[in-house]
Amino acid sequence: MTRARHVAALDLGTTKVCCVLAEVDVSPSGGEDLRILGVGMAASRGLRKGAVVDIERAAEGVAEAVDACERVAGVPIQSAVVGLAGGHIQSQNSRGVVAVAAGRREVRGEDITRAVEAARAVSIPSDREILHVLPRQFTVDGQEGVREAIGMAGTRLEVETHIVTGATTAIQNVVKVMHEAGLDVDDLVLQVLASAEAVVTEDELERGVVVADIGGGTTDIAVFSNGAIVHTAVIPVGGSHVTGDLAVGLRCDLDTAEAVKRAYGHSLQLTVPSDATVTLTPMGYEEPVAVPQRYLAEVIGPRAREMAMLIAAEIERSGATVLPGGIVITGGGAMLRGFAEMCQQVTDLPVHVAAPTGTTGMDDELHGPDCATVVGLLRWSARTGRRSAVRSNGHNGNGNGHHGVSDRFSRWLRELF
Repeated sequence: MTRARHVAALDLGTTKVCCVLAEVDVSPSGGEDLRILGVGMAASRGLRKGAVVDIERAAEGVAEAVDACERVAGVPIQSAVVGLAGGHIQSQNSRGVVAVAAGRREVRGEDITRAVEAARAVSIPSDREILHVLPRQFTVDGQEGVREAIGMAGTRLEVETHIVTGATTAIQNVVKVMHEAGLDVDDLVLQVLASAEAVVTEDELERGVVVADIGGGTTDIAVFSNGAIVHTAVIPVGGSHVTGDLAVGLRCDLDTAEAVKRAYGHSLQLTVPSDATVTLTPMGYEEPVAVPQRYLAEVIGPRAREMAMLIAAEIERSGATVLPGGIVITGGGAMLRGFAEMCQQVTDLPVHVAAPTGTTGMDDELHGPDCATVVGLLRWSARTGRRSAVRSNGHNGNGNGHHGVSDRFSRWLRELF
């Protein structure tokens, strides 16, 4: 006997808005199966490099995607878990130390909560707030590398955490967009964490892996080492920059450049046949002209190499030295031909493109890398099972930031490992 409930997720990207409604079948063993009831997509408006720059226009895109999803599903959507990105995202590592409650000499849940709260007490500017506090590992009475401290004997508990912060105004603007579109916010989740949920295996996380979610306006990075997250970053360069370069190089509009990139674009010039061409009509020309596809690669190549070098810089900044899992690239930009090979050349790490799996139902549109974030958000919502009461001021009910999100993600890590 299973019990079913509905969860909704919204990927508010720079180039597109995707809303998905799913039914979660929870089995007695505790597993969750996602059956997609509806998918709605719309062109994104009012966002630049992952951040809201026009609330009204952004809300129009959200409403359009939600309406399309509701028409397919036949179920109204009142709230959703929302992905968050943008150049305002920052991260740092912190350590918290507490004494195990006297009288029992055994670590319990309340001790872990106090340790995480101690790690959370870091100095951040008044215009920023904490999004996630992610426990990496515990130390009990000097014994390092403890994954699950509950039940262990000891008197001193330490926790190493990874703290993700965002600009308060940017977070509030995302919530305002959702409210303007007539929706409540269940959770705000860093997009790359959701993408990792959708495309990375437990074995890859355990061995050490980098997740690079390449969107339209940003590339989101998460580095996992020894089964724990050690670094997150948002690079303000994405697939739209490649499209812009092509529009300039081909003297055409952005829509044409995007279509040419998808159909013929390549990051590596020498892998393209020398006689291959694409026919288009540049601005100022009356007749179509044949453009060598190697010229497209000549335009795309430098930008692709720049993105790969920025990813490599974030990996170096993370301090992770052993990453047998290599780099998993996902997102719409991951579909650019030759980019995985370019990343492999620059980073000297194995690279592969990953797409989400494990959904059923009306999921024909969700099998590409560009849908990793929204599927990960669904899994996040399915796993957590309750709302965090995010309000229009960007805080939850206790006024201390998105505490519920952090707590639930830490539980996700413990379940996973």
